[in-house]
Amino acid sequence: MSADDTPQYGYDTDVDSNSDPRATGGGDATRRPWRRLAAELTSARSVSDLVGTVERYGWIPPLFGLLLSGVARGVFEHLAEPFAMSHGYVFSGWQLALGINLCYGFFFVAFSWFLYFGVIGSFAGYFSEVTKMETTIFSVGGYLMVLFVPAVAVGSALVLTIPAPEPVVAGAAPAPAVARTHEAVANTLQMRIVGAMMAGGWVLVGFLMLPVVSELYDVDGRASVLSVLPATLVAVTATQLL
Repeated sequence: MSADDTPQYGYDTDVDSNSDPRATGGGDATRRPWRRLAAELTSARSVSDLVGTVERYGWIPPLFGLLLSGVARGVFEHLAEPFAMSHGYVFSGWQLALGINLCYGFFFVAFSWFLYFGVIGSFAGYFSEVTKMETTIFSVGGYLMVLFVPAVAVGSALVLTIPAPEPVVAGAAPAPAVARTHEAVANTLQMRIVGAMMAGGWVLVGFLMLPVVSELYDVDGRASVLSVLPATLVAVTATQLL
């Protein structure tokens, strides 16, 4: 390799101890060690470098980020369930209840991810003259969804401080009683704090998406704001209503 053959995005395969010596050219550049992912993301010198890193590592990290976010959300939903609260979270069939909440958490996160970043991508494609839909926006979204994990973890800790609501709702309780119990939990200070943190998370994601949209769709700042703002406002509003 000559002095002019500097690897793109500053990645040097010579320092990669995991490179396959039998591969042509000293290692397959598409097979990157996962331990370097965080370092490459944090050391990116530009949005272009950041997007390039996301594209090179493929879909496994974004999907793992969605799975992690879904698990965190599912645990939170289980802890916030009034029936689980009133029974100390360990009761007959709690494993099934936790499994259902984990499935719900993953579905909720996946739906939010697809809708939010899909709407942004659609708006940006409308304003762009060169790109209609860039799938990398979903990959970036998978990384950004991890930002909600700390907020959900703090929310789970706050939920544990909520006293068990009265009356205790059993599975066969009338629907009005179930609704009143859930409303009592939703109106607590702890849950309001959780809602504020989640809304703040969407605002943060929106700000981080502005330069990414400009890079992926080759649009100016005004078009980026018009692409990101509607989806972010809807996400924040939905967080407060839910």
